[in-house]
Amino acid sequence: MSEGKKERSMYTTRIYYQDTDAGGVVYFANYLKFFEKSWFEYLFSIGISIPEWERQDTYIIIRNVTLELLEKLRYGDTIQVITSITEVRNAYFILSHTVNKDGKTITKGETKMVCINGKGKPKRIPEEFKDHLLANTAPVSCQPL
Repeated sequence: MSEGKKERSMYTTRIYYQDTDAGGVVYFANYLKFFEKSWFEYLFSIGISIPEWERQDTYIIIRNVTLELLEKLRYGDTIQVITSITEVRNAYFILSHTVNKDGKTITKGETKMVCINGKGKPKRIPEEFKDHLLANTAPVSCQPL
């Protein structure tokens, strides 16, 4: 479980050869992988275990995603992906992400996460899950986008 409010999370990784295209820069789709690793770790850190919720017939899928590439990343760079919860509704929530290198924002994005059951039907976010999200929602002044 979480210990106090955690308005944002930082996931740090290095850019590996597998992340790049033939030109040696990060292939755009790999930013979505960085986002996923960051949001998964963030949710876990605030007391939301996705595998545990799936055993209770609550699944989270991405409804849509935005990605704004501001600068290139290259093989060997070290990045920090900062994720925060920016909106929580009855059946979805929105996460904002920034990818930083050496303290400078390189990429921005958002993911809209929708709650469904095991049959793929939309459902309300369970109260306990939603309570964890709401307790850690960043105020507008702290949101990365």
